[in-house]
Amino acid sequence: MNRKNADRSKQKKKRTAKDIVLDILLVVFLLIAVWSGAYLGRYYYIAKNAQNNFNDLKGMLDTDGDDTEKVTVEVSDKSKDNGEKKILKKFEKLYEKNSDIAGWLTIDGTTIDYPVMYTPDDNDYYLHLDFDKNWSDPGTPFIDTNCRPFDDRTDNVLIYGHNMKSGIMFRELLQYEDESFYKKHKNIKFDTLYETGTYEVIGAFRSEIYPDDDTDHYHYYEFFNAADKAKFDEYIDFVKSNTSYDSGVTAEYGDELITLSTCASHTEDGRFVVVARRITGDDK
Repeated sequence: MNRKNADRSKQKKKRTAKDIVLDILLVVFLLIAVWSGAYLGRYYYIAKNAQNNFNDLKGMLDTDGDDTEKVTVEVSDKSKDNGEKKILKKFEKLYEKNSDIAGWLTIDGTTIDYPVMYTPDDNDYYLHLDFDKNWSDPGTPFIDTNCRPFDDRTDNVLIYGHNMKSGIMFRELLQYEDESFYKKHKNIKFDTLYETGTYEVIGAFRSEIYPDDDTDHYHYYEFFNAADKAKFDEYIDFVKSNTSYDSGVTAEYGDELITLSTCASHTEDGRFVVVARRITGDDK
């Protein structure tokens, strides 16, 4: 073999080796693309099924007639209320299906239209369970165990929900960072088993979950009952000062509050929070 042919042979071998590497990389990228597509497909399929289930639950709400009408239902824990209690008629079917339901949360013009659960002995029970207690990535909105949403109600009822990229659950809460969105969605409807309630948004802000030993930041997620007016005002001042616009709305000591909390990606353990005060209800 002459020198010229030898050089051509080397070049051919070099090209072949390069082609092999490129082929391997192409296969790897294709596998990644297929896996990503399958993951996204599964993610949105699960989200769609979850939303369909919530829509079915909404269909079980009895919205005919008087919104404040009550009925007597059996209590699963016979040690309470002599085995019976009166709840709003609209929740009768849902309560019979799952007595962990605490109420229903709605923000008109958004996808937020969900049952809210309450399990005082297990804070994260519905973190990844649906209304029927089956595994579900989106879970079901639930109330913090430190709250009392019914009798002897705490000043603040803290409700958690996932921030799903598919747009369901509490994803749209983050839009309250925009004043124009706030102006179109000032009111939040939260009816408990026992009474109706409309709440007016005070503010919305970004925060995070801090280490247990942190003393340098205000922990919004630890405010449930104000020891006095000063503690209540401290919470409201924190909400107002961390909202990027002036809502023109505040709250006074004695007002009932709800705080909606979801994850946010601006920092590790980030959260986005919306706070509202009750303005109407059965006893307002």
